[in-house]
Amino acid sequence: MTDNILILLSAAFLLFAGLCVPFLIQILRTAREMAFTLQVLNQRLPLIMKNLEEITTNINRTSTTVHRQVAEISLTLRRVQGIVGVFLGVEEVLRRRMSFPFARTLRTSMAVGRGVRVFIDCLTGGCPEGKGGRSS
Repeated sequence: MTDNILILLSAAFLLFAGLCVPFLIQILRTAREMAFTLQVLNQRLPLIMKNLEEITTNINRTSTTVHRQVAEISLTLRRVQGIVGVFLGVEEVLRRRMSFPFARTLRTSMAVGRGVRVFIDCLTGGCPEGKGGRSS
C-alpha cells in the first residue's frame, strides 16, 4: 500500500513538473528579454540623461528670462500708475480751482462752432433745403 501511495505521489509530482515546464520556459524568455531591455537602456541612458540636463538648463534659462521680464513689466506698470496718479491729482486740483464747469463750456463752444459752420455753409450756398442750396 505504501508503494502505491509512493507511485501515485511520484506520478503527481511528474505531472506537476511537466505542467510547470512551459511556465518556466516563459519565465526564462521573459528574463532574457528583460536583460536585453536593460542592456539597451543602459546604453541609451547617458544620452537620455544628457538630453534631460539640456532640457532642464533651457527651462531654467527660460524661467529666469520670464521672471526678469515680468519684473520689468511690473516696474513699468508701477511707473505708469504713478504718472496716471499724478495726472489725476493735477486734474482734480484744477477741477476744484476752476469756478466754471469746463465740460458745459466745452459743449456750448462746440455747439456754437457747429452753428457758425452751418451758417457759413448756408451763406455759400451749401444749405440742402435753402433757396440757393444744392438739391440732394
